[in-house]
Amino acid sequence: MSAKIKIPGYLRDQTGGESIIEVTGNTLRECLGTLAHRYPALRGEFVDGQGMLLLKWLIFINDKLVTASDELSVPVTEGDVVVLAPMIAGG
Repeated sequence: MSAKIKIPGYLRDQTGGESIIEVTGNTLRECLGTLAHRYPALRGEFVDGQGMLLLKWLIFINDKLVTASDELSVPVTEGDVVVLAPMIAGG
C-alpha cells in the first residue's frame, strides 16, 4: 500500500525540506519503517528501541486519531494520509 506521511515543520530539515513523504506499508509500523529507512536521521524519532510509539506523538490517519492499544499495528490502506503531531504540554 502507498500512503502519505505529513512531517512536522521542525523535522523537515531531516527530510530535505519535504513536508509530505509517500511511503509503502500495510501497517503504520511498516510505513514508519519505510520513512526511517529513507531518512535515517529520523530513526528513533517516532519509535523506541522496543518498537513502541514514543509517548510524545499523536497520530492521525485521514484526520481520525489513532487510539488503538497498539497504534503501530493499525492498518494503512492505499491513499491514506498519516499526520504525525507532536504532543504539546504547557505549564
